[in-house]
Formats: sequence, structure tokens, C-alpha cells
Amino acid sequence: MLGEYAVTRKIEDIARLYLLNEFSHDTYSFENKQPEDRGFDLWLVDKESGTKRKAELKAHNGTYQRRSNLFERLIFNAEIERELFERGDTVIVRVFIGTQPYRVFIITNAILSSGAALEAEARYVLRGQINYDKSFIELA
Repeated sequence: MLGEYAVTRKIEDIARLYLLNEFSHDTYSFENKQPEDRGFDLWLVDKESGTKRKAELKAHNGTYQRRSNLFERLIFNAEIERELFERGDTVIVRVFIGTQPYRVFIITNAILSSGAALEAEARYVLRGQINYDKSFIELA
């Protein structure tokens, strides 16, 4: 669990670079947000109308096999992310990077009107100075 954030961050960085530099679609493209933009990761751009929507990137290193995969390990780490999604101010960009080509999906808050709900869970992160003496055993 200790390295979970770093792994998740690396996966999202791979997905972000893909969306910004390699992703090709007739209707949609992605743009970086500005430093002052808060609560989302990217802009989803409609090429035909030029409109932009805030997009929250949720990448997964697995493969897409069925619809339920879209919602596995789908976690909002900040209150503002949750609020923006519930209000419909953002969409989720779900990217599966386990196979080539990557699979990309847009998830809207319509899922919340069909029975799904966001539940709060406590998360604990180890922080501060760590004394490694007598704190672990190497098995292999």
C-alpha cells in the first residue's frame, strides 16, 4: 500500500501524455489545464463546437473487458473532485492502459441518477519522519 500513490500517479501520467499527444478521435481532443485551474485534470474539447468541459482523469493499468470495469477502483481523492462530478461540472475520463491501443471512456454523472452513489471512506497515509529500524522484515 505504501507505494500505491506513486504507482497510481505514474499510471495517470502515462494516460495524460497519451491523451495530450497521441489520442485521436473525430469529435474529441484533450488539452492541459492552466496552473490556476482547480478540481480537475484536463480539458475535454469538442472539436466541432469548440466547447470545453472539465475532465477528471482516472487511469487504470488493467484491461477493459466489461462495463463494470469502468467503475472498479474509481476513487475521488479530493472533496472538490467529488463536488464537481456530482454537479455535472466535470466528466471522468477513464483510461485503461493494460493493452494497446489504450481504451478511453467518458463517464458522466448520469450514473448517479441510476442508483449509484459516492460513499465516503477514510484514507490513512503514512507521513513524517520514519525510523526504519525494526519496522519491517524482508521475506524474499
